[in-house]
Amino acid sequence: MKKLLLTALFLPIFGIAQTSVFTESFEEITDLESAGWTLYNDANTPFGTYATMFPKAWNIISWVSESGNTVASAPSWFTVVAPADRWMITPSITLPANSTISLDFFARSSDVSPYDDGFKVKISTSNTAKASFTNILAVAHAVNSPIADLTPYTVDLSAYAGQTIYLSWVNDYTNGNVLSVDDIDVTATPLMAVNDVNKKNMTVYPNPASDYFIINNASDVVSVKVYDISGKVVKSKQVAVDNKFDISNLENGVYTVSIETKTGTVSKKLIKK
Repeated sequence: MKKLLLTALFLPIFGIAQTSVFTESFEEITDLESAGWTLYNDANTPFGTYATMFPKAWNIISWVSESGNTVASAPSWFTVVAPADRWMITPSITLPANSTISLDFFARSSDVSPYDDGFKVKISTSNTAKASFTNILAVAHAVNSPIADLTPYTVDLSAYAGQTIYLSWVNDYTNGNVLSVDDIDVTATPLMAVNDVNKKNMTVYPNPASDYFIINNASDVVSVKVYDISGKVVKSKQVAVDNKFDISNLENGVYTVSIETKTGTVSKKLIKK
């Protein structure tokens, strides 16, 4: 199949409203670096007219057929077939403590399989050097869709509450076309005071855990959800006897345990080994 060449929510939780910590729609800026973003480019030469369309690793572009919406885009279609390595890194983002943090954004590829670019989202808690980033989301193939129907993505960042972070979108696809990202929004929802004493004493143990964990000093637990590092719910359960939860089938790694009680929600970090 021939490649297609391009032409030029706030939901209350338990009555507490979300606040936007960082947002970027790419409608008000024309150059990412001038707006404080960090870019890393590869040594590849974009194919044909893409060479002038994409002079940098990521560029703000729009399409004539879909006017009125500008997005951040990076190509992976080059004169010589090679993996892309194009990074787009946010300015520093300071996340509030004691909050549930969510990253929401839209992404799309501009072509169909096998030219539908994949990408990764990475996070750093120190600086913008490539080596400081770790993966929080990996998408093998972004959906080829109209901009009006972009695919939404959500990543739970609650494990990073209270820290200063950098987020990066990386087009690392080989012989695709163009990847576009739009409407980035990092939101924070304050955790309700479950009961100051109870919240302070609430623990998840053993931690690290191998087969199970127990929630200690937790009253009126309604449900428990376990999120992996990409923000995906890997375990979800209603009230359990003795607040004991089986995690024997989970991969080793770092997880976030979200504990919903009748008076609020608390997040705890859990290490599975």
